[in-house]
Order: sequence, then C-alpha cells, then structure tokens
Amino acid sequence: MEKRTYKKIAYVLSLCVFLLWAALGTGTSLAWFTDTTTEIKNVFHTAEFELKVSHRTEGGWYEVIDGTTQIFDDEALYEPGYTQVVYLKVKNEGTIPFDMKTAVSITDYTVATNVFGRSFELRDYLKFGFVMADTEAELDEKVATRAMAAAAATMPLNNYSTDTVVMEAGQTKYMALIVRMPEEVGNEANYRGDTIPKVELGVIVEATQIT
Repeated sequence: MEKRTYKKIAYVLSLCVFLLWAALGTGTSLAWFTDTTTEIKNVFHTAEFELKVSHRTEGGWYEVIDGTTQIFDDEALYEPGYTQVVYLKVKNEGTIPFDMKTAVSITDYTVATNVFGRSFELRDYLKFGFVMADTEAELDEKVATRAMAAAAATMPLNNYSTDTVVMEAGQTKYMALIVRMPEEVGNEANYRGDTIPKVELGVIVEATQIT
C-alpha cells in the first residue's frame, strides 16, 4: 500500500472550565470560570472557598487565570507522537480545607472525514493525563521530558476522568495537564477535505468541604 503523508491536525482546546462546588450542609455554593477562543468571557465567583488557579507562562512565572487568559495553544498541530503540556498552580487561599477533584470532559467537537472517506472524531484518538505534585520542582521532575509526560497521558480523552486530593488551608498544589496523540495512530485519524477535526476541552476543578 502506498504510504501517505500524514497531514498535521489542528487540535483546538478552546474551552477551559473551572467548576468549584462547595457542599455546605443543606445548601451549595458554585464558583465557575469559562474561557472560549471565539469570545472570551470569564467569570470567577468565589463563595465560602477561596481557590486561585494560575498557569505557568513560557517565561516561567505564574499568571492568574482571568478573562483574557489562553492556557492551551489553539494553534497546536497534532500528529502521531505530538504532546502538549500545560502547567497549573492551584492554591487554597481560604481557611477551610476541602477535597479537590480534577477532571476533564469534552464540551464540543467537530466530525471530519479521513483519507478512507469515513467519518471520524478526533477525540477518539487522543489521550489525556494529569500529574499532581506538592512543589514545582517535584512536578518538573515528574514530567522532565516529553516522553515522561506522554507516559502519564493514558486516559481516553472522551472519558470523564478524575483525581482527588486534599487541599489544606493555605496549601498550594502544582499540576500538569497533558494531551497527546499516540504514535501508533494511523490514517484513520488523518483528515481530508475542508473540515478540520476539532475538540473543545473542559477542565474542571471541583472542591467539596471536608466533613
């Protein structure tokens, strides 16, 4: 069979959602943050919990996520073996400890046609993972190379996957969000035509008061 050149896929992570849920007796408090590339409208309401989320810039410093923040590279071109890593810092600035659960979900996607003329969804061919650490140095050690980061991204992107840690009052956690296309992906995810496959990813941080 003639070997085809693999066309790089523009993989769009255009939605990043942080959801804060405080289960307080008979009531609940919600804090949420949204980010879209088409029209960025970020809202961050804090209730009983004070949760600050920052991302690490290319310069190495941390920038608090606000209404104009773009944490994922929407211009990234995915092909087999490509890996993207985003570094976050999450701090409990309040006086109440809580259980923090991190998750990823698909909020939207575009169906495309592959080189065989069959429809496919890019989300079915990407893997997701996240790595948590108590210090920035520890996190950097855990994902020191792209190979190490890729090895941590083993969950299907189309699944709602979670990890839970305890956030004490004043505590800071460091997190790496990893998305990759495995090297073994073939022409079944190699698109042809005018429609570029796209995925919109929602990242959720959910906090529940410890009882």
